[in-house]
Amino acid sequence: MGVVDVAVATPLSTTGRFIVDAHAKRVRLAGVNWYGASEDLGVPVGLDHTDRRALARLIAAQGFNCVRLPFSVWMTEQAAPVPDQYLAANRDLHGSTPIQVYDACVRALTEEGLIVIPNCHLLDFGWCCSNNDTNGLWFNDRWTIEQFTAAWQDITRRYASNNLVAAMDIKNEPRQATVGGKLLNPTWGPGGQTDFAAMYTTVGNLIHEIDPHPLIICEGLGYASNLTGVASHPVGLKQANKVVYSMHDYSWFHPQGQSQAAYIAQMNKNGGYVLGEKVAPLWIGEFGDTASLLSSPTGGGGWWANIQAWLTEADVDWCWWALNPTHGKGSSPGTSKVLQNWGAPEPYGLLTPNWSGVGFPAVMKMLQARMKPRTGPGVS
Repeated sequence: MGVVDVAVATPLSTTGRFIVDAHAKRVRLAGVNWYGASEDLGVPVGLDHTDRRALARLIAAQGFNCVRLPFSVWMTEQAAPVPDQYLAANRDLHGSTPIQVYDACVRALTEEGLIVIPNCHLLDFGWCCSNNDTNGLWFNDRWTIEQFTAAWQDITRRYASNNLVAAMDIKNEPRQATVGGKLLNPTWGPGGQTDFAAMYTTVGNLIHEIDPHPLIICEGLGYASNLTGVASHPVGLKQANKVVYSMHDYSWFHPQGQSQAAYIAQMNKNGGYVLGEKVAPLWIGEFGDTASLLSSPTGGGGWWANIQAWLTEADVDWCWWALNPTHGKGSSPGTSKVLQNWGAPEPYGLLTPNWSGVGFPAVMKMLQARMKPRTGPGVS
């Protein structure tokens, strides 16, 4: 099958339930997560195997139009160079700090016409996410609200001249966190210390003071599974038509054996209603499963069939987790306990272990079938 034309006219904005380009034509975000910069070494994984520009060409050749690029607040503050061994296939980056490597990856991706979506995945470095990792809010005992905000202002300034850095995913998977010895739960809308809707509004407006163009992506509560609070407390920015809501979805978010009708009802209740009621666009910023399993004729079970049906029926924007065929080093945030080792296989990854090609063509074909928009402005 053919793939999607990755040339996108920016800036992006929203109209009702759709993201549109500078010509008011529907853009369906169809992307992949390339992770690593939020982990212990602060660098996207794979740069020891492949040149970043070759990787960008490979992503674009599959028809993806965007890449979600996680980072940590910790990464943005590191002044020491990344050890050369992790940049072995990108020798021109030897001596670069983590944020300079991130800059080079952003540049390589956007030079291939890909939209880049920075995502604050963690405050600390490490592997995300759990209820006890103290990184579920935008502050903890090691990182202040001011540092989180400053990191976003720095990211915005760095890429303000690059129109394809066209959206900012503000905080990954809101969840509980223990801060100052007290367990705090995220909220949406009532005001107070843990109100994510208020935080998205504040940070979104600060970003737009620097650059008025990026979309502001607002993830739901409960590991980005719950946007029910939007109905009564939508995020309102000074810049109109810039809010996109985001959910994540994995098989363990659902009961085993769930019917397709029940799955779709759950997704619509938890966040899909923003599409039906034309409140705002919805982006599934993460979803994935073991790629080898999904490649088999009956692989993936009910969840895989269900999410494919819903993505098609609702014409939802999405981003697969993950591109990576191998892990970076990832500790439990704020500790020295290693959860993932550098180079270990990533079962959800789409590429061959050496990062040179597509490792699971059957999965790629299923994703490509859901890249083109079916509805919306300018869609014939």
